[in-house]
Amino acid sequence: MDNTELRRILLADPFSDDPTLQQALAQDIELRLFASELQQQQRELEDALQVPVPPMLAERLLQIPQQQKQRRNWFTPLALAASIVLVSVLGVQLYQSQYATDLGSHALAHVYHEHDFLLTQAATQPLAEVNLKLADFSASLQNWQDEIIYARYCTFQGVRSLHLAVKTATGYATVFVVPKDAELAFSAQFSDKQYQGLTLAMAKANVIVVSDNAADLQQLPAKLADKLIFSA
Repeated sequence: MDNTELRRILLADPFSDDPTLQQALAQDIELRLFASELQQQQRELEDALQVPVPPMLAERLLQIPQQQKQRRNWFTPLALAASIVLVSVLGVQLYQSQYATDLGSHALAHVYHEHDFLLTQAATQPLAEVNLKLADFSASLQNWQDEIIYARYCTFQGVRSLHLAVKTATGYATVFVVPKDAELAFSAQFSDKQYQGLTLAMAKANVIVVSDNAADLQQLPAKLADKLIFSA
């Protein structure tokens, strides 16, 4: 099976467990990165469609079929389908208006959305593969010693970015590499009830560090400022 056919399988199902495909993924870094990006895009789409809508709004929308029931029975499934679609669209719009204001709130949204998936997928990422992804942002980690357990592309306001997780003494810290052209307000420091974070304004990208442990924010940003090198 040639590379073109393997890519067709991935386009049809990014999570395919086809034995031939799995063998090829284990041997081909470029194919593995292609699969990783497709999987990330699919998760982002699923996340967008699962954003909760305020209960009162959802309830009002889903009452439409009941209100029309006495008039035309055939209208019920059509109205229900329209209601569900409208709930999904409004949910995406609410998500964007709530989280797309600044880098900090966008980063926190990503951390929450990826949390469970990250825990199931966490595994040591070879530095060479991480740097292959970082090369898309004209960057590389040089003389890096800390273990990276997650490395996947994501988007910030439609701008392709990189989501990393670095193993720490208490668990892990999240690092985002976000190109400067992401139209989000700069957040030097931010926090909520569970996480806190800060943003480093580096040469070609904003680098965001998020953790539920304050000690991570005292150590990791300095390491990144020293080891994350951007090419001219």
